[in-house]
Amino acid sequence: MGVARLGAVGTSSRKCFVEDDVTVSLFRRSLAEGVGTAMLMIAVVGSGLHVGSSELSSAMAISGSLIGLMLAFGAVSGGHFNPTITLMQWLSGQRTLDCAVWYIASQIAGALSGALVSAFVFGVPPGRPGFDSPTVSSLASEGVASFGLMTVVFCCSRSTNKLVGPFAVGLWLLAAILSTPTGSIANPAVAISLFATPASASVVAVSLFVVVQIIGGSLAALTASTIYPDGG
Repeated sequence: MGVARLGAVGTSSRKCFVEDDVTVSLFRRSLAEGVGTAMLMIAVVGSGLHVGSSELSSAMAISGSLIGLMLAFGAVSGGHFNPTITLMQWLSGQRTLDCAVWYIASQIAGALSGALVSAFVFGVPPGRPGFDSPTVSSLASEGVASFGLMTVVFCCSRSTNKLVGPFAVGLWLLAAILSTPTGSIANPAVAISLFATPASASVVAVSLFVVVQIIGGSLAALTASTIYPDGG
């Protein structure tokens, strides 16, 4: 059985990345996505700016925050905090267009807000954007990272529930941050919000990162539907 078109039909679900009650106002669900993405970005940026932080401690902070946020907000919004998840649900007919637009706009706004809050808290102004082209290896890194993260996400959404999925996703993200050259950004909203961080971001690199992240997510969705053809 497919998942009812979220935002159009009132239903209840205990699956990962699906809200429990789609009759809840779209504003409330989108607000949960925006606040959750902002908090995630605070962990992403703050863990990197904190004195004495290491790659391992930063990875633990980011993955731990994601687990907590998914558990906290998942019942209301599905706990996406990533436009690729929302986009793939819309393309598969699981979510209405208006809901997808609200979610993605909230995720991007939340990520930008979170980055600015972190910069303010640490007293470091956002850097100026550049126009350097990314390396082929960095693009490949984001493609692989996005495919891996989204494969775990979509397989969990078809095979387990809200109490298990967040830990599976968080554990994979922890490993991916430590094992990919780009640190597994794997999130278009996070990539776009790099413009609001103290580190200077390249317009060209961010644009291409978003493209390969969505491509990786699309391949992951196809992989998950092939492995779990009768899933949600």
